[in-house]
Formats: sequence, C-alpha cells, structure tokens
Amino acid sequence: MERTLSSRINVGSTAHVLHTQPLMMCHITIDEPTIILVRHGRKIIRWAQEEITLEAGDAVVIGEGHSFDIINTPSPLTGTYEASWLSFCADFVQNYCFMHAPRMSMNEANKMAEPGNSFRQAFYHTAEAITDTENIPESIVARRMEEMLSWLDEYRIFFALKQHTGLAIKIRKLVAADISQDWNTAQVAAELGMSATTLRRHLHAENTSFTHLVTDIRMCRALTLLQVTDLSVTRISLEVGYENPSKFAARFRTRFGFSPSLVRVSGQAIGNLAAVSGPA
Repeated sequence: MERTLSSRINVGSTAHVLHTQPLMMCHITIDEPTIILVRHGRKIIRWAQEEITLEAGDAVVIGEGHSFDIINTPSPLTGTYEASWLSFCADFVQNYCFMHAPRMSMNEANKMAEPGNSFRQAFYHTAEAITDTENIPESIVARRMEEMLSWLDEYRIFFALKQHTGLAIKIRKLVAADISQDWNTAQVAAELGMSATTLRRHLHAENTSFTHLVTDIRMCRALTLLQVTDLSVTRISLEVGYENPSKFAARFRTRFGFSPSLVRVSGQAIGNLAAVSGPA
C-alpha cells in the first residue's frame, strides 16, 4: 500500500516516517500539538538547555508552536528510522480541555514514562481511523482522538492551550492550509486584516521575513512528504507550489544542503549525519 499523509478536517492528521539515513534537523517548528511514537531507531530532541532521547517503543508529546533540533538515527538491526505521529488540530485540543478539569501546561516536549502496549494499541487504532476514510466516519475519529488525549491525562502530560499568537505562527497556519497557492505579502496581509507594511514590520520584529517564512514552510512540507509518502519528487514539487521541478530541487538544496532525492537514498550509501531543517 502506498504511504501517504492522512488527515481529517478540524480533527488531526497522521503519517509514518521512514528513512534509511541519519538526519539532523535544525530549528524545526511543530505547528500542531503532536504525539510521536518511535518504532525503529533513535530520536534525540534538543531545545534551550534540554534534551530528550527516545528509543524504539518510546513516545514524546510536543506542544504547538515550539522549535527544536532533532536527530533521527536508523536502527542498526533494520537499517531504518521509523516513527508514527498523530497531530491534533489546536481547536480540537482546546475544546477537549474546556470539557475537562483544569489542566496544567506541559513543557515544550515531554517524554512519556514507559508507554505500555495498551497505549500503543490505542495510538495505532487512532491512526488507522484517520487513514480509513471509506469505512470510519468523522465522529468515530473524533472519539478516538479524544481517547488519546485521555491517555495523556493518565500520564499527567497536557497540551498547553493556545499561547503562540505571534504573526509568524498565524502566517504558517494560513499558508500551510493551501501551500501550493502563489502567496504574496498583500494577499496575506489582507487575510490577517492589516497592511502589507504593518505585516513586514511585525515580521521584522520577529526576526524573519515573508519570503523566508513562506519558503521555509514549503521546503519543510516537502521534506515531510519525502519522508512519509511515496510521491515522486516531481509530484512533491507541485504539491508545495513549484511547477518547475528543477527550480524546486535547487531551492530545496539551498535550504537543506542536499537534493530531495537524497532523502530516499539507501542508508548503506550514507555514513554521516546530514544536517537539515524540516519536520521530524
């Protein structure tokens, strides 16, 4: 079966990450509340003065809007790094929180303490529901996603309610919702109810620019698609808004330091960590 990135509107998404080379991914912004379950290999997550190491079977819970450096290392036994993730729409998490007891905010990333087989089965059950759009209705998917939030309650790990309201975060959400569109400053400014000049000034205050932000969103989405789907590089270039595959490949190489096809090269041909920035 072809690998794909599956999502349900206003609920969440899931995918299975697979690559055969070590990857070091710098300054990755996680756009939605996410649970990652490592299946093969090792994951290291670093931010500020913190570091988390996860082995096969471990899980980590990551809050919305935080940035990390991540190292994924393939297992010497399987030759692959593999992980599955569930991402929740922020509004879905917020609605769940309003229906339950007061909750404490979590850290940027929390490693779960020895997740058991029951948790992992619930995780895969939920991922299957998101993927099976023909047989499982939205209402059942929502209940299973709520079950995963209930599991986090049991582990005393809670997603923080919306705290990341900077302009860059708002633009990331807007552009990511229709990433292939030919976005421009005036269009996005109008969507956000401000002038183009004000938008540029606020982004400058956040140490970024509109062009850099949109390019980063597209390149990071491309890297995600390379890791979680079997789409061709040409198809991925179209998915992220580049009609010219050569131009896309050049931009990708500039962003990450290597060509898109390298992500799918056999691990036996790669000996060192490749420094990249993108989704994990």
